[in-house]
Amino acid sequence: LIQSGEASKWANLDSTCEPADDEEEVSIEEEDAYELWHNIPDEERTLHLDEIPNPDGVMILPSHCSSSVITEINAAAMSPCEAQMKRDPSLVTFDNVDRVDVADIHTLTWDKPVIITDTVPKTICSKTILDKDWLQDMYGDVQVRTGNRETLIDNGFTNSKPMSLSDALLSSRNGTTNTECGTIVFSPVKELPDDFITELSPLMEAFPCEDETAPIAKKFTLTIASEGFGIGMHKHKAAMFMLLAGKKKWYMTASDDLEGVVDTHPGFYQDLSSHKCIQQAGEVLFVPNDWYHEIFNLEYTLGIQALPE
Repeated sequence: LIQSGEASKWANLDSTCEPADDEEEVSIEEEDAYELWHNIPDEERTLHLDEIPNPDGVMILPSHCSSSVITEINAAAMSPCEAQMKRDPSLVTFDNVDRVDVADIHTLTWDKPVIITDTVPKTICSKTILDKDWLQDMYGDVQVRTGNRETLIDNGFTNSKPMSLSDALLSSRNGTTNTECGTIVFSPVKELPDDFITELSPLMEAFPCEDETAPIAKKFTLTIASEGFGIGMHKHKAAMFMLLAGKKKWYMTASDDLEGVVDTHPGFYQDLSSHKCIQQAGEVLFVPNDWYHEIFNLEYTLGIQALPE
């Protein structure tokens, strides 16, 4: 109709759309879903993703190839922190997020970011499991989900790439073309070997409960990254992040604050994010529902994310 010049007839057509017989929803077991994901060819894992802004605001297609996400600033061969300080001069100094002791969380309204302290016992934070060399020796052969700043934004699980933990740790600290946007381990804890889960159990049990009268079941994700960007700007349900090693800079703002904003980067690292903090090892950060956030790792980091199940 459009090609014939009679597009106006389109609105008058008496028709309905029906799903085709072969477009039914199908439920499969988690093990089968994992196998399907694991066997996706690497070149097809990100073909469905739209362009997103890189840290300098240049629109790029997400890819597991690190050379495709190199930034202009990083091309000057600076360290990741030196490069990010060009965008955010207060990278290692500015922090405007309140800190509340875990004993006082009953006073929180849970409508803005907050850091909860004294949650993780110091004995846990000093465990050898947090050491990357120990992880490589003990669990280097374990298959984990990996990605980078861009590939993990849309869906950190389905867009991820399988890799041995040993290769992921090596890839995250050397050998990448763009050291700002290196390899990130982002792997559901339930997919790890049983003995690894046992090691992490005391950490998961240490997460504070928003409402002890109606505890929310949570799913946990192990995250490991080197100095440089974590997952790029994204939002999801209210979440907690327990940092166990290293330091992270967080940039956060409510969804309404970015309504109508087209060019989010690099402004999100300054005026476009209302809340910023430097999370220390042993602290738990709460990010409210639907708040945009982005992470920059100031050094090697290891932590656990908790989302509603």
